[in-house]
Amino acid sequence: MGTSNPIAWLSAHEAQRDVLDGLSRFTTWEELWAGCPRGDWLLGIATRIGADHMHLVRAALACARIADPEEQASRLLDVVDAWLADEANTYDVERATHALDTALATAPDPASDASMRAAIAVGMGVGDRAVLPSAPAAAVESIMMASIDCGFELAMRWAHDKTATAVRAALPWDVISPCIERLEERG
Repeated sequence: MGTSNPIAWLSAHEAQRDVLDGLSRFTTWEELWAGCPRGDWLLGIATRIGADHMHLVRAALACARIADPEEQASRLLDVVDAWLADEANTYDVERATHALDTALATAPDPASDASMRAAIAVGMGVGDRAVLPSAPAAAVESIMMASIDCGFELAMRWAHDKTATAVRAALPWDVISPCIERLEERG
């Protein structure tokens, strides 16, 4: 289980060069999953290998919450939480996503803009799983923009670490390993 070369698979499935370069030190899927430093990469990989949609949404939601969302973004994230608990429907999520997307034009600063975009990615990801990996990327951007005066690189590393931890918590190896098994069975 998980014995195929993850970098070869990612390369064959057109992963971006920065992802391939950044993960090249990993020789097994389990090592990659445990050591990948970025939540957006982890969520992108989980999406590509066919992880369960609900788990993907939970991971993106956890990442968007790291961005310290403003009230409008928090409302959307709460609706997605309700959707995950089967207490809201996709129309509720679409409505809340649209409202936040409309409000995005009046974001007071770049950090708020990025935080709102992280929440919008989660809302859109309820219907389109391919959008979900942009949530951790926008969360990282939000934290970086909020920290620009006091250690941009430190903030970026912290944010990447937090999003990677959030993805791994929502998508533990025992959820990912069956996806890898199916992948390896297909060759």
